[in-house]
Amino acid sequence: LDRVARKLEKVAERSKDKIPYTTLHGVHDDKSGEEIGWWTNGFWGGMMWQMYALTGKEFYKEIAENNEKKLDADLMDYDKLDHDNGFKWLPTAVADYRVTGNERSKKRGLLAAEVLAGRYNPAGKFLRAWNDWEGSDVDRSGWAIIDCMMNLPLLYWASEETGDPRFSQIAVSHADTAGKSFIRGDGSSNHIVEFDLETGEMVKSYGGQGFGEGSSWTRGQSWALYGFTLNHLH
Repeated sequence: LDRVARKLEKVAERSKDKIPYTTLHGVHDDKSGEEIGWWTNGFWGGMMWQMYALTGKEFYKEIAENNEKKLDADLMDYDKLDHDNGFKWLPTAVADYRVTGNERSKKRGLLAAEVLAGRYNPAGKFLRAWNDWEGSDVDRSGWAIIDCMMNLPLLYWASEETGDPRFSQIAVSHADTAGKSFIRGDGSSNHIVEFDLETGEMVKSYGGQGFGEGSSWTRGQSWALYGFTLNHLH
């Protein structure tokens, strides 16, 4: 942990004004601005809260708070919102509220949960993954993906915080659907499943980021293992 702390202090200093995703020629890129809706944009803030918990240095807290404030631009932009609200606001706003009691952060987290719950399709009992992509003629309104299992804890938190069971009811409903429609007989997971919007029936699965339809995508398999475990704990 000491080694991690020494390294992260240097890295955080170099990238304190960014929301990094990866490195380009040894330098962090920045997903702020036009790419504020990127799915990992809560991870950097989450790392900074972890470092604050480890070291107590205000420097990390300030970076995490800055990351959280930048994400307001995403929360107010319909086109940039999808099922990944848990990835964005659990490690930022919800973490902030848990650590500091910041009421504004609590409201951010609850708004993010409301928006995620709004993606629920009662017929299919699933949370829609993405909005339709600009320039594409593919209708994704019936698509759900295994990654969403990792976002459901935001809904459980919202139920715990408000005493309103509808958030956790949606989370359980989606998890039950994922267990039936995403997990194959051999335990492997589909990445993308399409449902009929009116009847809720499963239409087909797509290869997505796997090798092809019917293959198991390694990261998606991890989302399933981790996500179902989190849901069971909740």
